Amino acid sequence: MQLNPSAAVSLRPMTKDDLDVVRQWRNAPETREKMFTTHEIKPDEHAVWFERVQRDNTKRFYVVSIEGADIGMVSFTDINQDSGCAEWGFYKAPNAPAGIGLVMLHAALNHAFDTLSLKQVTSRVLTINPKVLHLHNKLGFTQIGEAIAYDSYENAIPYVDFALTINTWHSQEPSIREQRLAPSQQSKTL
Repeated sequence: MQLNPSAAVSLRPMTKDDLDVVRQWRNAPETREKMFTTHEIKPDEHAVWFERVQRDNTKRFYVVSIEGADIGMVSFTDINQDSGCAEWGFYKAPNAPAGIGLVMLHAALNHAFDTLSLKQVTSRVLTINPKVLHLHNKLGFTQIGEAIAYDSYENAIPYVDFALTINTWHSQEPSIREQRLAPSQQSKTL
């Protein structure tokens, strides 16, 4: 698939029909190694997870498509309607073209602020993931701190906390849209 930066990007709610492909994306070694939970997700574990999140109104999971091809997954979790805050997460399909990250996340942030009516999106990015750290800075996120999580083996997992407000996004979005549409400036990082 060639990246057409002006192509329409859509987000659709994830369904049971998406479970196999989304699990394959999530289990790709290059994705898994940059997650808080790094074990390979089995089909039954994925199905149980999906049933649980379907009943949780503080979580939304979307499959992102461009020109009819599914290119990744975006989630908004810990959605607090009172404060208008949520945390996001995402990963692209392993075979998605270079530069698709900016295209995908531009659409996801527009969805967060314009459709979900969020006021702030937060994120936790592992320090071992420089491409996504850079992408958060490029999108206008502000680093608000650093912390350490621990896996089930008591291994330390350092990460960076980020936040993006609706006001910052609305001031940044025209520049991001312009970058997205400029093929010569496309990032080969995500």
